[in-house]
Amino acid sequence: MPTGVIGLGNMGTALANLIARNGHEVLGWEYDATVVKQINSQHSSPYLPGIALHTHLHATHQLHEVIRHCSPTFITLPSRFIEPTLTPLIQALPSRTIVVNIAKGIHAATGTTTFKRLSLLLPDNPLVHLSGPSIANEYAHDLPTAVMIASHSPEALTAVSQQLDNAYFQTRHSNDPAGIELGGVLKNIYALGLGLLAASGADNVNFKGTYLTTALHEMQTLGVALGAKPESFLGIAGVGDLIATALSEHSHNVRMGRLLASGKPIGIIEQEVGTLPEGYYTLLAAMTLAKQHGIALPLAAGLHAVIEQRMSAAQLIRRVLADQ
Repeated sequence: MPTGVIGLGNMGTALANLIARNGHEVLGWEYDATVVKQINSQHSSPYLPGIALHTHLHATHQLHEVIRHCSPTFITLPSRFIEPTLTPLIQALPSRTIVVNIAKGIHAATGTTTFKRLSLLLPDNPLVHLSGPSIANEYAHDLPTAVMIASHSPEALTAVSQQLDNAYFQTRHSNDPAGIELGGVLKNIYALGLGLLAASGADNVNFKGTYLTTALHEMQTLGVALGAKPESFLGIAGVGDLIATALSEHSHNVRMGRLLASGKPIGIIEQEVGTLPEGYYTLLAAMTLAKQHGIALPLAAGLHAVIEQRMSAAQLIRRVLADQ
């Protein structure tokens, strides 16, 4: 049975190619038919220029082929596209199929995470969440990478590790899906914020060290309120992912922060980037959740105020330094 990947963007293609190179047949679905054609005919992708894709990786424009015939199946879509994409075909998904979520987001209307939404959508399927410092452009070039996979099913964790592990890519196991997911979800807020403040005059290591320490504290505070284990934020899916994403030149969230610092409005950025990074939507959801739980998130609130032009970036930088 082939491994499935739903969404062949940057992350999805890198992951699919990793699994294929590990000796597994992979069938990936992609909405864009031109990308499907390029993968199948040229063994390359516009999302990973210069990377030769393995011949075990095949692409399709027919989602039902992946839904019905693949396990495990990895979901690498932006979180807000998952339910509209899967719901029409959900009855065709066998209950034995292991579903691995990589999307990082919080549902705006309900305040629930993507993993929680999937557990409601797929109550009979073994679910795994994958998170950690895993910039696709790095491990696509065989650079050493470790990630966390979390599930309530030890058997599912073992099956997923068998797909992914090799000499340069390793998985670690956790029984705290909430904490492992929330680390990857919430760090996007602060990666976006660091891009915004770095482009506004705080692009130095001293400030970044202070900023990231403050960010980690806020991530842990909100995460524990939402049911996560505090220690999960001190591992690679928490502090590790925060550092990697916030300091990476490939981070979409950092790029958006820099674009915001240049004065471009949200609508123009969305046109340029195509899809707004998860950090923007997660910031809005996190502010709502913090209010519901009676939690203060001064840094996140400050970033929100800067984006809405209710505070200057210089004011927020001073507040971070003063720990206010």
